Amino acid sequence: MEVNEKEAIKNNLVFERTGIKYYFCNNNCKEIFTAKKFQKQNKFNDRIPWIIGITLTVVAIWAVINDFMIAYMGIYFIVFSIAKISDLKGFVKAFSKYDVIAKRINVYALLYPEIEFILGIIYLIGVFYFNEVVIIIAAWITLLIMGIGSIGITKNLLSKNQVKCACLGTKIKIPLTKFTLIENIIMVIMATIIIFA
Repeated sequence: MEVNEKEAIKNNLVFERTGIKYYFCNNNCKEIFTAKKFQKQNKFNDRIPWIIGITLTVVAIWAVINDFMIAYMGIYFIVFSIAKISDLKGFVKAFSKYDVIAKRINVYALLYPEIEFILGIIYLIGVFYFNEVVIIIAAWITLLIMGIGSIGITKNLLSKNQVKCACLGTKIKIPLTKFTLIENIIMVIMATIIIFA
């Protein structure tokens, strides 16, 4: 069917996505088309947490097996903290919805990305200038913040409350899922290995 572009523009029957314009003869066709487009996009967006979660889990296991764990923890904390700091206001708002401490103490949510960044630096420095005491202190702090974070995530998942995960900041829209919990638990396990190994 051929569509008159001028009529489509006049009747607001145009849909534009990534620089491509689509013209429709009626509203019904436009709605069906846009619903299918967004449905495909949402299916991909639903897979993003799984892809990130599986990747982080596999890399973490590889890091433990190949004695790369401390460097992995450093890189993990630095990357994730930079993502959070890039939109600190949004992070604080999202994080306060599910973290046990951040719900009650707003300053904790403000300081959390900086704490992660400092931990990351300590772990990376620890790889090159091994100072067992400093790394063990960092591991205790990791155990504490990730353990408490895991409690908040678990409570939120059990309540079936749909919130966005603040783990990569708020510019990357990822829902809070079981993989968020798994990532935290892996960090707790790694910190425990450092402390008691």
